[in-house]
Amino acid sequence: MVQESNSAPPPASSPAALELPLWKRLLFGFVMATIPTVVTIGAAEFALRRFAPDLAGEPITSNQYNFYRYDALLGWSNAPGARGVFTRPEFSYDLNINSLGLRGAEITREKPAGVRRIAVLGDSFVWGIGASDEELFTTQLEKKIPNSQVLNFGVAGYGTVQYHLLTEQVLSLNPDAVVVGFCLGSDFTDSVFWRRYNYYKPYAKIDVNDELVIDGYPLPNVKRFPSRYDSGFLGWLHDRSYLFRLVNKHALGLVGRLEYFGQKGPADFEENQGDIYLNPDKPSVKEVIRINARLLEKLVAAYSARGIPVIVLAVPTACEFGNCFGVGKRTDAANKALKQAVGTLPVAYIDPTDNFTLADFWSRDGHWRLSGHNKIVSALEPEVAAALKRKTGAGK
Repeated sequence: MVQESNSAPPPASSPAALELPLWKRLLFGFVMATIPTVVTIGAAEFALRRFAPDLAGEPITSNQYNFYRYDALLGWSNAPGARGVFTRPEFSYDLNINSLGLRGAEITREKPAGVRRIAVLGDSFVWGIGASDEELFTTQLEKKIPNSQVLNFGVAGYGTVQYHLLTEQVLSLNPDAVVVGFCLGSDFTDSVFWRRYNYYKPYAKIDVNDELVIDGYPLPNVKRFPSRYDSGFLGWLHDRSYLFRLVNKHALGLVGRLEYFGQKGPADFEENQGDIYLNPDKPSVKEVIRINARLLEKLVAAYSARGIPVIVLAVPTACEFGNCFGVGKRTDAANKALKQAVGTLPVAYIDPTDNFTLADFWSRDGHWRLSGHNKIVSALEPEVAAALKRKTGAGK
């Protein structure tokens, strides 16, 4: 006879039935704790993308400083051999820095026989934000002038002080003509302040003995060029997550404040260059113009001493068309300031501003569209051809 057990299995709702292995309970708790965090991060990412994308800042692929490196003489410079796709909401293109640190195709350091070289100095307009390698006015100009190489020395954020400091590097490539692309407004300011665009650079001043002085050395290396994200997961995340960029930007801002070395430059001159347009009669504006005039004088003298003709190109910006500082109408304040700085220097002076309209600028980015580069080529070609003829004695 089988004796029946008086014990029954525990009801399904008893603690014994609900008890799980420790690892399962830990996993369950982790998942439940993570869900709100993931939802919050996702909501924040969506809100930034939908309602406030500009708060996040630019991804790596739309920041020109990703193609630069720290430079103890100049503050920053093109990183030789840098390659990448440069993308902003209005444009996207491949960008190449050659082994000599110039934007564009590879060239040899020694000038080929029978080739005439034109060196072009400038800031982001010359470097070519908003234009592919083929669209750049320097590339187009090279195609227009037979047996020529146009060397693009442009670097975003540069000013007259750096154009002057580049003289030996330019001369080492044996140019037959030099074009100085002077950005109206910003080049005046970029040459007289120490800290620009979150980096440090040499700046110029006139001392008590009326001597031009290049100061700011040693230049701090803030080590915050975006190239630290060139590859890997962080680079991928920086280019795709608005929230990551927002957090990163504020973290960099904190680091910047902790390592802020101060600012040096004119005491009564706006760092945003607004005074050039709004207060042209201020004593500090006149002093800034005088400093830039001295820099141009030294630059031109260095090339003229070697028989190299210099062309000064006024680089128009959207500010000339009232798009800055609340001006609201066409202004030639910066044009007049540059004309005053050039003075009687032995240069060819080109100002194509009157041929431009706001349609020649990217509406959001502010740099030249292809039409703007085309207009620069039309303005430069006859003057460059004439300069080469004077230098080499050869025709176009």
